[in-house]
Amino acid sequence: MDTVVENPRKITHDKAFEKENLLRLKRYEEVKTAVCDLPVDEAAQALGFTDKHEFRQFKAAFYLACLAHRDQVDKGGMDYICHPVTVALHVRDHHPRSKKRDRAMTVALLHDVLEDTAVTEDMLKCFGFEDKVIRAVRLLTHVSGDTYDAYLEKLKVSRLAMKIKCADMTDNENLNRLRSPGTRDVQRSAFYHSRRLRMESCLREKKIHKEKA
Repeated sequence: MDTVVENPRKITHDKAFEKENLLRLKRYEEVKTAVCDLPVDEAAQALGFTDKHEFRQFKAAFYLACLAHRDQVDKGGMDYICHPVTVALHVRDHHPRSKKRDRAMTVALLHDVLEDTAVTEDMLKCFGFEDKVIRAVRLLTHVSGDTYDAYLEKLKVSRLAMKIKCADMTDNENLNRLRSPGTRDVQRSAFYHSRRLRMESCLREKKIHKEKA
Protein backbone atom coordinates (compact mmCIF):
# COMPACT_ATOMS: atom_id res chain seq x y z
CA MET A 1 0.00 0.00 0.00
CA ASP A 2 1.41 3.36 -1.04
CA THR A 3 2.21 5.87 1.68
CA VAL A 4 0.48 9.21 1.21
CA VAL A 5 2.96 12.05 1.77
CA GLU A 6 1.40 15.40 2.61
CA ASN A 7 2.55 18.38 0.58
CA PRO A 8 5.60 19.71 2.49
CA ARG A 9 4.85 23.24 1.29
CA LYS A 10 1.43 23.02 2.97
CA ILE A 11 3.03 21.79 6.19
CA THR A 12 5.45 24.72 6.10
CA HIS A 13 2.64 27.18 5.43
CA ASP A 14 0.46 25.72 8.20
CA LYS A 15 3.27 26.35 10.65
CA ALA A 16 3.75 29.89 9.34
CA PHE A 17 -0.01 30.49 9.61
CA GLU A 18 -0.06 29.30 13.21
CA LYS A 19 2.97 31.43 14.07
CA GLU A 20 1.44 34.50 12.44
CA ASN A 21 -1.85 34.07 14.32
CA LEU A 22 -0.02 33.77 17.63
CA LEU A 23 1.98 36.90 16.82
CA ARG A 24 -1.15 38.86 15.95
CA LEU A 25 -2.82 37.82 19.19
CA LYS A 26 0.32 38.78 21.11
CA ARG A 27 0.29 42.24 19.51
CA TYR A 28 -3.37 42.68 20.40
CA GLU A 29 -2.77 41.61 24.00
CA GLU A 30 0.18 43.99 24.24
CA VAL A 31 -1.99 46.95 23.28
CA LYS A 32 -5.04 45.79 25.27
CA THR A 33 -2.99 45.33 28.45
CA ALA A 34 -1.36 48.75 28.14
CA VAL A 35 -4.60 50.57 27.31
CA CYS A 36 -6.90 48.80 29.76
CA ASP A 37 -4.72 47.82 32.70
CA LEU A 38 -1.86 50.31 33.09
CA PRO A 39 -1.82 53.92 34.34
CA VAL A 40 -1.45 56.46 31.53
CA ASP A 41 2.24 57.18 32.17
CA GLU A 42 3.20 53.50 32.25
CA ALA A 43 1.00 52.62 29.28
CA ALA A 44 2.40 55.44 27.14
CA GLN A 45 5.93 54.35 27.95
CA ALA A 46 5.17 50.67 27.33
CA LEU A 47 3.86 51.40 23.83
CA GLY A 48 6.60 53.88 22.97
CA PHE A 49 4.59 57.10 23.03
CA THR A 50 6.35 60.42 23.46
CA ASP A 51 3.26 62.46 24.36
CA LYS A 52 0.55 61.62 26.92
CA HIS A 53 -2.12 63.55 25.03
CA GLU A 54 -1.40 61.53 21.91
CA PHE A 55 -1.56 58.33 23.94
CA ARG A 56 -5.01 59.31 25.22
CA GLN A 57 -6.08 59.77 21.58
CA PHE A 58 -4.71 56.30 20.86
CA LYS A 59 -6.57 54.88 23.86
CA ALA A 60 -9.86 56.34 22.65
CA ALA A 61 -9.14 55.00 19.16
CA PHE A 62 -8.54 51.51 20.54
CA TYR A 63 -11.85 51.44 22.39
CA LEU A 64 -13.70 52.80 19.36
CA ALA A 65 -12.03 50.41 16.90
CA CYS A 66 -12.73 47.40 19.15
CA LEU A 67 -16.40 48.38 19.34
CA ALA A 68 -16.74 49.21 15.65
CA HIS A 69 -15.06 46.00 14.41
CA ARG A 70 -16.46 43.74 17.15
CA ASP A 71 -18.38 41.34 14.87
CA GLN A 72 -15.91 41.34 11.98
CA VAL A 73 -13.19 38.86 11.04
CA ASP A 74 -10.36 39.15 8.54
CA LYS A 75 -9.68 36.86 5.56
CA GLY A 76 -7.87 34.44 7.85
CA GLY A 77 -10.82 34.17 10.22
CA MET A 78 -9.20 36.18 13.03
CA ASP A 79 -10.96 39.01 14.89
CA TYR A 80 -10.61 42.03 12.61
CA ILE A 81 -9.27 44.30 15.35
CA CYS A 82 -5.96 42.42 15.10
CA HIS A 83 -5.42 44.03 11.67
CA PRO A 84 -5.50 47.72 12.74
CA VAL A 85 -3.49 46.83 15.85
CA THR A 86 -0.87 45.13 13.65
CA VAL A 87 -0.77 48.19 11.39
CA ALA A 88 -0.36 50.50 14.39
CA LEU A 89 2.53 48.51 15.84
CA HIS A 90 4.16 48.27 12.40
CA VAL A 91 4.17 52.08 12.36
CA ARG A 92 5.68 52.13 15.85
CA ASP A 93 8.39 49.65 14.94
CA HIS A 94 9.40 51.25 11.62
CA HIS A 95 9.43 54.97 12.38
CA PRO A 96 11.49 57.02 14.86
CA ARG A 97 9.94 58.12 18.15
CA SER A 98 8.09 61.39 17.70
CA LYS A 99 4.74 63.05 18.21
CA LYS A 100 4.03 62.43 14.52
CA ARG A 101 4.55 58.71 15.05
CA ASP A 102 2.21 58.83 18.04
CA ARG A 103 -0.48 60.40 15.87
CA ALA A 104 0.13 57.90 13.08
CA MET A 105 -0.49 55.01 15.47
CA THR A 106 -3.91 56.46 16.30
CA VAL A 107 -4.76 56.85 12.62
CA ALA A 108 -3.68 53.25 12.05
CA LEU A 109 -6.22 51.99 14.60
CA LEU A 110 -8.98 53.97 12.92
CA HIS A 111 -8.01 53.59 9.27
CA ASP A 112 -10.89 51.23 8.37
CA VAL A 113 -13.71 52.50 10.60
CA LEU A 114 -15.28 54.92 8.09
CA GLU A 115 -15.04 52.41 5.24
CA ASP A 116 -16.06 49.19 6.97
CA THR A 117 -18.20 50.09 10.00
CA ALA A 118 -21.08 52.32 11.06
CA VAL A 119 -18.71 54.95 12.47
CA THR A 120 -19.09 58.38 10.88
CA GLU A 121 -16.82 61.40 10.65
CA ASP A 122 -19.11 63.25 13.05
CA MET A 123 -18.60 60.46 15.58
CA LEU A 124 -14.83 60.87 15.29
CA LYS A 125 -15.28 64.55 16.06
CA CYS A 126 -17.47 63.73 19.06
CA PHE A 127 -14.73 61.43 20.38
CA GLY A 128 -12.41 64.44 20.33
CA PHE A 129 -9.91 63.23 17.76
CA GLU A 130 -7.58 65.84 16.33
CA ASP A 131 -8.38 67.35 12.93
CA LYS A 132 -5.18 65.85 11.46
CA VAL A 133 -6.27 62.39 12.59
CA ILE A 134 -9.77 62.75 11.14
CA ARG A 135 -8.43 64.12 7.85
CA ALA A 136 -6.05 61.17 7.47
CA VAL A 137 -8.79 58.64 8.27
CA ARG A 138 -11.04 60.32 5.72
CA LEU A 139 -8.33 60.12 3.06
CA LEU A 140 -7.71 56.44 3.87
CA THR A 141 -11.38 55.64 3.24
CA HIS A 142 -11.74 54.07 -0.22
CA VAL A 143 -14.74 55.77 -1.80
CA SER A 144 -16.96 53.54 -3.92
CA GLY A 145 -16.38 54.21 -7.62
CA ASP A 146 -12.67 55.02 -7.33
CA THR A 147 -10.21 52.53 -8.74
CA TYR A 148 -7.58 51.44 -6.23
CA ASP A 149 -4.88 53.37 -8.06
CA ALA A 150 -7.04 56.51 -8.14
CA TYR A 151 -7.62 56.07 -4.41
CA LEU A 152 -3.88 55.77 -3.75
CA GLU A 153 -3.23 58.87 -5.83
CA LYS A 154 -5.52 60.91 -3.57
CA LEU A 155 -3.47 59.89 -0.54
CA LYS A 156 -0.43 61.74 -1.86
CA VAL A 157 -1.63 65.02 -0.33
CA SER A 158 -0.85 63.60 3.12
CA ARG A 159 2.42 61.95 4.15
CA LEU A 160 0.63 60.74 7.29
CA ALA A 161 -2.02 58.90 5.27
CA MET A 162 0.63 57.50 2.93
CA LYS A 163 2.62 56.05 5.83
CA ILE A 164 -0.44 54.32 7.22
CA LYS A 165 -1.38 52.95 3.80
CA CYS A 166 2.10 51.49 3.36
CA ALA A 167 1.78 49.73 6.71
CA ASP A 168 -1.73 48.58 5.79
CA MET A 169 -0.60 47.12 2.46
CA THR A 170 2.33 45.43 4.19
CA ASP A 171 -0.14 43.52 6.33
CA ASN A 172 -2.56 42.88 3.47
CA GLU A 173 0.16 41.32 1.32
CA ASN A 174 1.14 38.89 4.10
CA LEU A 175 -0.02 35.47 2.90
CA ASN A 176 0.80 33.90 6.27
CA ARG A 177 -2.45 35.46 7.55
CA LEU A 178 -4.42 33.02 5.37
CA ARG A 179 -4.91 29.35 6.18
CA SER A 180 -4.97 28.17 2.56
CA PRO A 181 -4.03 30.97 0.14
CA GLY A 182 -5.14 30.38 -3.43
CA THR A 183 -4.16 31.85 -6.76
CA ARG A 184 -6.33 34.94 -6.29
CA ASP A 185 -4.77 35.53 -2.86
CA VAL A 186 -1.27 35.33 -4.34
CA GLN A 187 -2.25 37.76 -7.10
CA ARG A 188 -3.79 40.13 -4.55
CA SER A 189 -0.63 39.98 -2.45
CA ALA A 190 1.51 40.81 -5.48
CA PHE A 191 -0.80 43.72 -6.31
CA TYR A 192 -0.50 45.19 -2.82
CA HIS A 193 3.26 44.63 -2.85
CA SER A 194 3.76 46.55 -6.09
CA ARG A 195 1.56 49.44 -4.94
CA ARG A 196 3.33 49.59 -1.58
CA LEU A 197 6.76 49.82 -3.21
CA ARG A 198 5.48 52.59 -5.45
CA MET A 199 4.08 54.55 -2.51
CA GLU A 200 7.22 54.05 -0.42
CA SER A 201 9.23 55.45 -3.32
CA CYS A 202 6.93 58.47 -3.45
CA LEU A 203 7.36 58.99 0.30
CA ARG A 204 11.15 58.97 -0.06
CA GLU A 205 10.93 61.54 -2.85
CA LYS A 206 8.71 63.76 -0.73
CA LYS A 207 11.16 63.50 2.17
CA ILE A 208 14.11 64.46 -0.04
CA HIS A 209 12.15 67.39 -1.48
CA LYS A 210 11.20 68.58 2.01
CA GLU A 211 14.81 68.39 3.21
CA LYS A 212 16.01 70.42 0.23
CA ALA A 213 13.30 73.07 0.64
